[in-house]
Amino acid sequence: MVDELDIEKGSTLKRKFTLFDAALFGIGGAIGSGILFAAAFGTAYAGAAVIISWIIAAIMIVIVTIPYAEFSSMAPRAGISARISYYSYGTYGGFLSGWALFLWAVMIPPIEAVAVSEYAAYYVPALYSNGFLTPYGIGLSILITVVFVFINLAGISKLGKFNSALTWIKIGSVITLIIMVPLVVFHPSNFTVPSFLPTIGWKGVFIAIPATGILFSFGGYRQVADMAGEIKNPKRNVPLAIGITLAVQSIFYILMSIVIIGSVNWNSLHASQGQWGAVAGLSSPLAILMQKNLSTLTGDPAVVLSGLIFLALIFAIYSPLGTFGVYLTGSSRIIFGFSREDAMPKVLGKTDKRGVPVYAIVLVAIIGDLFLIPLPSWESLVNFVVVAAVVNFALVAASIPIIRKLHPNVERSFKVPAFKLWSLIAFVVSSLLVYWAMYPTTLYAISATLLGSIVFLYQASKMHWKNLGIKNSIWIPIYLLGLLLISYIGSDSTGGIGILHFPYDVFTVIIYGIAFWFISQAMAPKVPVGDMEALILKAPKEEPMP
Repeated sequence: MVDELDIEKGSTLKRKFTLFDAALFGIGGAIGSGILFAAAFGTAYAGAAVIISWIIAAIMIVIVTIPYAEFSSMAPRAGISARISYYSYGTYGGFLSGWALFLWAVMIPPIEAVAVSEYAAYYVPALYSNGFLTPYGIGLSILITVVFVFINLAGISKLGKFNSALTWIKIGSVITLIIMVPLVVFHPSNFTVPSFLPTIGWKGVFIAIPATGILFSFGGYRQVADMAGEIKNPKRNVPLAIGITLAVQSIFYILMSIVIIGSVNWNSLHASQGQWGAVAGLSSPLAILMQKNLSTLTGDPAVVLSGLIFLALIFAIYSPLGTFGVYLTGSSRIIFGFSREDAMPKVLGKTDKRGVPVYAIVLVAIIGDLFLIPLPSWESLVNFVVVAAVVNFALVAASIPIIRKLHPNVERSFKVPAFKLWSLIAFVVSSLLVYWAMYPTTLYAISATLLGSIVFLYQASKMHWKNLGIKNSIWIPIYLLGLLLISYIGSDSTGGIGILHFPYDVFTVIIYGIAFWFISQAMAPKVPVGDMEALILKAPKEEPMP
């Protein structure tokens, strides 16, 4: 394995991101299409209790995210979230974990492009029609991709400055909407009539987390981990930046869901009170909900609300644009890291003289745009990528005790507390999130993850079928297939055939997750796998903080 810090001309990433840049990079990735779409779509399952869905999701994401903070602090390298499983389960386990993350990574830019086109269609209807991008919308998305490819090619320091400026504008816009909208229009009865909980009860609150974009919306922190190879003083700054990102996005999402629920005027929406499906089906949720209140206002309040509608529409266009740029950058670093583990062609691990992985960026851009053809819908793209991301969550969670055992003396500026218990809980939470993503989404995403084995076989042949780690990681495809079976026979409210009813389906997944966590630990290698020491020991002298 070749480390990205080897002194090879044209193959070195540059550490130019400060803590401030890294935190804004994560927040910039977090504040995107999800803050306007998921906050509304979640009401379809959870009603007003979608607020609880956001709170539970925030807790769950902290549980599954903490391991990334430890791994990034001990080995702050590009794409570390895709690479860590190589050192806990060998080449095959690492590949499956990284492949799942690859599926997530390359699809985020098109998701944000769909969001831009959908909201822009408020002014240019030709971009979006009947829930899908038109050829004009696809053309706009490709143009956006080209622009951000050139911004990336300018170098990470210029990208950091551009993203910082745009993120401050996004933060200002969100704060303005969160404060001002309730002052003009707010309907408290929406939180209690007909009831706070949805008609399907608590299971709707949990289903909404992975199935409507809520979990997807918390993905900004991961970009910080994957940019670890370009952050100054990473052992200190990466965990801090991840924590700041999680805190800020959690507060914003919870408050925005309150704003959206309070903005619903059922009479103007021509829907019965509590008919949340009418809210979830809106193409530009916050803007349309505010617009439906205009007829009830006169004078200054009407003028203020009109201005807020315009702000919401403009924000809904440039906010996903910024997130698009963040994920295009972070995704390319995952590909870069994948290449460094010999899972993809070595050319994808090359950088230019500015430290930019050019080929990886171009690959992400091309694949992302190709996904717009079969899946030109925000919700279908989001549901697919969430399951792929959670598969990576599960494998990284299971890796905590293994990496601690195999590399006990490595310096870690941040350590997961009660690491074995935390690992078990994070693994079980990940299993639940996969199940709640609903069948047949689980079928498509798990199948796509396992199909990555075909690519693995090609790479394995180049390695002459040596050091594949099959015996250590064969439990992974079995675990995924078992989750898929539970999803299929699970509750009809999660898309299953109804053999397992709520809450017995949840108990089944919990027991299944616990059993496979113990299996994952028993099958782990007993001696270090790969050359992880290269990631840890070959770091250059850190640049001083400015």
